[in-house]
Amino acid sequence: MLLSMEQFRAFQPEKPTYALFGWPLGHTMSPELHAQLFAASGQDADYIGVAVPPEDLPEAFELAKRKLGGINCTIPHKRAIIPLLDEVDTAARDLHSVNTVAFRNGKAVGYNTDILGFAESLTRDGVSLRGKKVLLLGYGGAASVMAYHCVTQGAYLTITGRNLDKAEALRQQLCAAVPGAHIAVYNRRHIPRDIQIVLNSTPVGMYPRENAAPLHYLPHKAEYVFDAIYNPPVTATMRLANPKKARVRDGLFMLVMQAAYAQTVWSGVRFEPQACETILRRTYGKMAVKRLHEKHGKRNIVLCGFMGSGKTTIGRKLARLTGLEFIDADQYLEAREGKKISDIFAEQGEAYFRERECAYIRELSQREGIVLSLGGGAVLRPENVKAVRETGLLIHLDTPYYRILKNLSYSNTRPLLAGPDKQAETRRLYNARKAVYHHAADISVRSPKISEVLEKVVKSI
Repeated sequence: MLLSMEQFRAFQPEKPTYALFGWPLGHTMSPELHAQLFAASGQDADYIGVAVPPEDLPEAFELAKRKLGGINCTIPHKRAIIPLLDEVDTAARDLHSVNTVAFRNGKAVGYNTDILGFAESLTRDGVSLRGKKVLLLGYGGAASVMAYHCVTQGAYLTITGRNLDKAEALRQQLCAAVPGAHIAVYNRRHIPRDIQIVLNSTPVGMYPRENAAPLHYLPHKAEYVFDAIYNPPVTATMRLANPKKARVRDGLFMLVMQAAYAQTVWSGVRFEPQACETILRRTYGKMAVKRLHEKHGKRNIVLCGFMGSGKTTIGRKLARLTGLEFIDADQYLEAREGKKISDIFAEQGEAYFRERECAYIRELSQREGIVLSLGGGAVLRPENVKAVRETGLLIHLDTPYYRILKNLSYSNTRPLLAGPDKQAETRRLYNARKAVYHHAADISVRSPKISEVLEKVVKSI
């Protein structure tokens, strides 16, 4: 629920309620994230967004103290809220930034859980900062959070950006807060070559300008890249990393964990790691649907690939993750025809099957909100490709051939592989079709592991 200031004045909560204050608020994932966290911890609580103009912050704050259990603050209130508070914890005070306020014992206490979310992201990836040479891109609010954590953990920090005066101001703020901190400011042309960790705090590369990056290339020794952006989940900065040498992380886990820590501040509840991982996966799924509509202008996700590539397995998991309906085109055809595909081949031949397949694919393509798994030969007909791409994003599961062979070894219901030399026929069909799949698809995803394929499919959208 998103409220205007006028609506917030009249708002009367029916249960423990928390809120996000920002201006402008626009689209925010916070209410949905907190709803999932409440459910995971068994709390019967609500979370709302309130669009609070800067001049109304003092009034909104007084209303919050009477009506709410706590608030989150986003731009432009993270600094402006501080004079209104009774107490501020050390990190938030050093950062001059409060994103979480708890109302307890008649006092309003401010915290910064962004830094905890960032720290959890590094911990999740096994990244230690002590003694590491870190490059920070940017000097705004997110930059100050990352920089503060880096210097308190013993990193050697280099800050760069378009405005070196602002970078220098951040350096001085950090040196005042953390005596003995190792911090330098460089322009982008003179970044040290021995940088090991790269952190992007800028909005450069965020949807819809996804191909932009704050750097043209990364230092060749970079072993870890963190980008605070989470839309897209794979940014242009992350794509600059050498996949053989560097790990990458977007900002969504940081967002989930700062919200989890905010609830810990408010109510003392603590979340098991698995609960946060589940929420992270679901949030990626919801974001994939949002991007499917907004970036790609499509309403369905369609999977293609060779028989045995895992389309049905991935399709079912993808549907659960995104909340879309799953339909297997082959199973749909069998249900409508009242017989197995192998029987259709035997009784009426492949030509009849392909005509019926084409008709049902046209029918299914008119649906909205589905994950559609195509049969292995469906994309061999251009009319099928045209039909599914009108409403769907077509994703090719480019499963390694050895994995396909293993999957097919468990099946004896493939009519096209009914000959005496099943392996030779599989190889022939695979070689004949592989280029067709690549040409037809909008995106190709490759991995031998189901879990990796699912993650790559979600993030590729």
